[in-house]
Amino acid sequence: MKPIKDPKRVERCGSLLRDMMLIRSGEEFDFNPDWIRSHGWKVVPVESMARIPVPDIPRIVSALNGAGFTQCVAIFNEAGYIRDLPIVVASAPPGDLATCYLLSVDEADFREFNRELGAYRSVLTTDDRAWAISCNEWYNLFAGKPELLEAMLGKSIEQARQDYLKFASELARSPDERLIVVAKQYAAL
Repeated sequence: MKPIKDPKRVERCGSLLRDMMLIRSGEEFDFNPDWIRSHGWKVVPVESMARIPVPDIPRIVSALNGAGFTQCVAIFNEAGYIRDLPIVVASAPPGDLATCYLLSVDEADFREFNRELGAYRSVLTTDDRAWAISCNEWYNLFAGKPELLEAMLGKSIEQARQDYLKFASELARSPDERLIVVAKQYAAL
């Protein structure tokens, strides 16, 4: 995992997210439904707690490698990052963290991604936006073409959605809570 420091490359990384993600304050980690529909993608929320679950990393890497992906970018995506472009970063990460990283699609870099950015909202994607994983403090959103999604998830989209809804239902105190709303929102796309 290597930090991307070139300002033009950093701006390009931010622009990858601008259309793909919602830009309403506090929702930058959610996908823009219009963009998702126009690209024929599906989105599946998955229990995560901001990180890619370590037991899932080998399967995800294998699916992505099998589809020909060897690199991706990780983009810091805390509130304000996309909305305030062309300012490259409106909410700067703390310390020495960069806003963008180049990752090899391998287990070591995905584990390092968890260590470096696991406490922050961030998105993994490719330069051509062939797939994406949006990580936030409540859930991950896996997005892409259905065949690739099912390989990454290790199950059918329907089963993954049911599993997430069960998780969300166990935590929610009402049907209007965010976890339940997200399950319904992405199932309707």
